[in-house]
Amino acid sequence: MRLKILACKVFFREISLIAATSKNYLDVTYIRQGLHNTPELLRKVLQEELEKIDAGDDIYTYKSRYDYKERDFDAILLGYGLCSNGLAGLCSKKYPLVAPRIHDCVALFLGSHEAYQNYFNSHSGTYWYNASWIENSSFMPSEESEKALCAIYTERYGEDDAKYLLEQEWPDSYDRCVYIKWDELDFPEYEKYTENAAAYLGADFDVVRGDSGMLEDFINGKWDDERFLITRPGQKIAADYSDMNRIITAE
Repeated sequence: MRLKILACKVFFREISLIAATSKNYLDVTYIRQGLHNTPELLRKVLQEELEKIDAGDDIYTYKSRYDYKERDFDAILLGYGLCSNGLAGLCSKKYPLVAPRIHDCVALFLGSHEAYQNYFNSHSGTYWYNASWIENSSFMPSEESEKALCAIYTERYGEDDAKYLLEQEWPDSYDRCVYIKWDELDFPEYEKYTENAAAYLGADFDVVRGDSGMLEDFINGKWDDERFLITRPGQKIAADYSDMNRIITAE
């Protein structure tokens, strides 16, 4: 298959690793991390990209000098969770959209929605780390990040407001820093980074072994209905509140 992928940059290493050996043709565009903090902006950015791809005007996407239909895409893959409803309303008029049935991208690093939910049920105050998150996140709680952000906030808003704003980055609800480790991506320096962050923040530290299986199936076109939503051209993605395991639906 020929597949277009629009994905958050927190998947850069993982998608790149799988894409290197996939039998599918893949055209990947990575979007800056952090847009999920403002779901309306995430939806706007992704919908604009979809419309440009539909029209053949997206500057990041492969375009042949010849209009051969056999070189068109079979589907567009969205490398996101529902992300606070950031995916709700997205639509391509020309292509099927494929999206994993997950609330949070962490589920793709762990291998399933169930794996993420099981850990969350017993450790709800978890902040997740891995190589791609540390490299591409707009803010990862740590001594280095906090000092850098403190300097910026102090310059802009003054010392008292800077202290308050930093407290919002690491609220009391977080009490654990967890590093997701894939066998295929071994970065002991990032595991140590997470351990140091936990010590600095006074949080517990844990290492959880991830699973590349769901992301591999996503990229390689193994789309069962239980784990992936496939829309028809013209259909919109919507949150599915009737079934907590399905998470998203088409309308």
